Amino acid sequence: MERTKWLDGLRGVAAAIVAVDHFFMGEVWHPFLSFWGDPPESNRRLVQLPPVRILFAAHAMVTLFMVISGYALSINVLKARHTPQYFPRIASAVLRRPFRIYLPVLFIAIISQLLFFFNLYNWTFDEGLLKGLKPWTDPWAHLKWLFIYMTDSINIIAFEYNGGFNGQLWTMPVEYRGSNVIFLLLIGLSAWRPKLRLWSLPLLGLYFLWYGIWDIFGFIWGLWLAEKAVGAASRETEGDENEKLPLFSFTCATGKYGTWWPRSVTVSRIITALSFILGYHFLCLGDDGHLTPGYQFLEPLQPAKWRDDWQVIHWCWKSVGAALLVYAISESKMLQRPFNTRVAQYLGKISFSLYIVHQAIYHLCRDPLRNFIWLMCDGAPYPGSVEATANDPWAFHVAWWASGMILGTVVVYASHYYTIYVDNKCVAWTKRVERWLTA
Repeated sequence: MERTKWLDGLRGVAAAIVAVDHFFMGEVWHPFLSFWGDPPESNRRLVQLPPVRILFAAHAMVTLFMVISGYALSINVLKARHTPQYFPRIASAVLRRPFRIYLPVLFIAIISQLLFFFNLYNWTFDEGLLKGLKPWTDPWAHLKWLFIYMTDSINIIAFEYNGGFNGQLWTMPVEYRGSNVIFLLLIGLSAWRPKLRLWSLPLLGLYFLWYGIWDIFGFIWGLWLAEKAVGAASRETEGDENEKLPLFSFTCATGKYGTWWPRSVTVSRIITALSFILGYHFLCLGDDGHLTPGYQFLEPLQPAKWRDDWQVIHWCWKSVGAALLVYAISESKMLQRPFNTRVAQYLGKISFSLYIVHQAIYHLCRDPLRNFIWLMCDGAPYPGSVEATANDPWAFHVAWWASGMILGTVVVYASHYYTIYVDNKCVAWTKRVERWLTA
């Protein structure tokens, strides 16, 4: 199918941010908190302010994934709406989606289980999730644990969190549930008038947001953006000049040296700019457990359904930020350019593998490598992140950033080959299964 290049690039950048953040998360705290957080002496750092804060917004990137997935799942199906291929494309997507999501997950789950069984990890896992599982003991118990892990991950009706050895994969059932909502809406709204679809989808998304179901809101918003894009492309193809006229424009002054401001500023461009700025700001919301200055103006807008639950509040506002940001990028060729670059496109190509494999590599190598570099710099064993920050800040930063660059390179290489030898093979195998089932 035809690719939406900037969408792939945006997904790749988001996956890279998640992979970088998970390297530090749990040990280095300040980049993930607000500039205005307490105590002041531990905060007030430039990295905690937008625009730099976006580099440590892993949770916000997850909300971006939801909007991107809703858009990407819909766009090529919608292009076939007025052709005989419309419903066969939906049926094909419904059939392939679980294989597309879970086959690569199954492979990394098996690899992770083997690594744990042979006691190769240098990591402390949650004993409650492991349920007494130990290395080098009872292979049958490991097989049963792996089976339960996969069945929990596939359950989209009653989510069962089972982080296990790859905590980031909690998003897989969320992704699968949202995908099925998109398929249902593609079928259910297929006979509706275009304008009615464009009005009803945002209202439906806001309904779920009101209930705090942020992931479904993101998927529906992505579907709405795809509807909007396909509708605009259709009007251009038909040569509807009225649709190309700006809604409103300002005539700008000219001087001796020509125009010193764009000749026209349309309402749509103003909305795009405001959406980008506001969406970016929302995505930079810190993980402080409460709305900090700069975000407290949102408190009166929060529905009672959110019940002052921070886990609902921060996901919902970040989802709104993701929706605004993706809308702005979809409307602006200028904003799309950074995501059409070769680096962003490469990250987009390996994004799924990057998201899947990075945690396993950190569990294997992060702590020993960081501790070794610290030992070389400080001459003493690594005392823990809090003590290291206070005792030798220079060695602390060198140990973390040097080990991060080394393992970052390893993660990219591992993702590259996982894409070639696992992800691409899973895609090809899924197509063969589809041909066999539909022959």
